[in-house]
Amino acid sequence: MKSFHLIQSLLLLNLGIFGFAEEDHEPTCGMPKMVSSRIAGGQDAKKGENPWQVMLWLPGRRHCGGSLISSNFVVTVAHCFNGTYNPSSVIAILGAYKITGNLKEENDVPVKAIYVHPSYNATDLSNNIALVELSQSVAFTDVILPVCLSATSTQFTPGHSCIVSGWGDLEFNSTKPKPVILQEVEMRLISIEQCRSYYDKGHIGHIIKDGMICAMDMQGIRSPCMGDGGGPLVCYEREQWYLVGIVIFGFGCGFGHPSVYTFVPAYKNWIEKYVASSASGSIALTPWVTLDFMNTLPVVQSLSWLILRNPLLSLMLSAATWLQW
Repeated sequence: MKSFHLIQSLLLLNLGIFGFAEEDHEPTCGMPKMVSSRIAGGQDAKKGENPWQVMLWLPGRRHCGGSLISSNFVVTVAHCFNGTYNPSSVIAILGAYKITGNLKEENDVPVKAIYVHPSYNATDLSNNIALVELSQSVAFTDVILPVCLSATSTQFTPGHSCIVSGWGDLEFNSTKPKPVILQEVEMRLISIEQCRSYYDKGHIGHIIKDGMICAMDMQGIRSPCMGDGGGPLVCYEREQWYLVGIVIFGFGCGFGHPSVYTFVPAYKNWIEKYVASSASGSIALTPWVTLDFMNTLPVVQSLSWLILRNPLLSLMLSAATWLQW
């Protein structure tokens, strides 16, 4: 575990992202073959409900979340790779909803290359996004499918119900083992102004940057937690699931504050540049959905993917330590 000092009173966490499907050659994105029976509140996910969910195993038994966006690309957070990593030492686990045991549907694929956004800044956490290229293309199955990315900008507005998922802690600062089964929780999008009312008090400038989105459990008892970094916030529209956000930070775990996510569509062009250059990784965007959630805000390219963890220090200290998970 590494630590980085920031002038902002936040703590770094791992949470995570989205995927695409190739038109004419791959199944339609964002359409699990498993019929969902999701309910409000945290719960065990069922096999096949989140077929784009990826776990990235790194040396030292660290893991980050990720999302399958094509047959050979996964998107996650750049801070997952702080330090030096040989890409071949990272394993992408696809098709798993349990993190122990040998599931016959699971596909463990070594990583070929890692592309961190060229403007990623580990200090201010801007442009905190990375693409992971798999060493081989994966075959799509009932439990391995990409999530959709919108071709334009958003109709997912405050109040829209979405799902965040991961294998992170169930409680803040917990000594209990992480869950074996993938967890999911329903969140509702909130406005940036409302989100800033939680985080910006006592700070110069905005902690919640333009280009981020926020969501929260309306009961204030559920949220992403440590170990969820790099994972997806997906929203349902017209019978398909779209990657709208990637978890970046929050205020503890279930402490009544919103969790903060990267606004994924702002990086669409950067993602397409890499994925489209791979013959086996071409994608098909869905043009009819507009991801214009921040239509009242300038959307910029400085998005971050972290998750805030210490509820006592984050709004009280003038300088805090970011913990790399």
